[in-house]
Amino acid sequence: MDGAIAIVTGASRGIGHAIAHSLAARGARVLLVARDAARLAAVAGELGGATAVPCAVDLRAPDAPERVLAACRDRLGPPDIVVNNAGTAPSAPFERTTDAMLDEVLDLHVRMPFRLLRAAWPDLRHSAAGTVVQLASTAGLRGYAYTSAYTTAKHAMLGTTRALAAELGTAAALRIYAVCPGFVDTDVTRGAARALAAGRTDRSEADVLRSMAAMNRLGRLHTAAEVGEAVARLCAERPTGGVVLDLDRDPPAFVDAPDTSPPG
Repeated sequence: MDGAIAIVTGASRGIGHAIAHSLAARGARVLLVARDAARLAAVAGELGGATAVPCAVDLRAPDAPERVLAACRDRLGPPDIVVNNAGTAPSAPFERTTDAMLDEVLDLHVRMPFRLLRAAWPDLRHSAAGTVVQLASTAGLRGYAYTSAYTTAKHAMLGTTRALAAELGTAAALRIYAVCPGFVDTDVTRGAARALAAGRTDRSEADVLRSMAAMNRLGRLHTAAEVGEAVARLCAERPTGGVVLDLDRDPPAFVDAPDTSPPG
């Protein structure tokens, strides 16, 4: 991946921070995108000025895709890789899930990735290493209580990924993937656990986190580092065996891999 140019959204912390580190470790140069300029500057400092460039943008702004692509082209060059990682994970009972919560997750997990990829397509289609990775979730493969808005958005993200893989992946060298971890030990997950435990006397935040870990097939929370490494490996190896990678398996596997078993 030496010299490949990558855009990583939500790069200031958690999974995005880990992805940026894993891509840089394999030789990529990374545009770090998030709202928090100070956090981005810190991550860029960790990776080195020649390797990482911060781009502080609110991705929900109408002109965000154009600003991100302009920053990438001006500071690094046309992108070879786009990782749509930015997001949020609100947790609430269905009857307390508001329109604002639904709008936010659809904006960050569906509309913004769609618009960013549309803006990046003229560059990606001409890259011999063109790769897109969408950070989805096992919530897009299954469904979890108290996450109706988030689960809806992640199912939509998988639908977008599969549609683009069918349309764009056959027209160029582009590879498109969605990565589906289970619950990951990040600030977002801990915030969701805190929200679910708030106002309850029977469950603490630690109890909710243990329940989340138990819901993963692996029986534990994923680490951000292992998700970051899985994304970097896809970008480096660009396998053709599937589109949606389920990380909550041992070993991880594409859920849409072709069936090669003999008939009968």
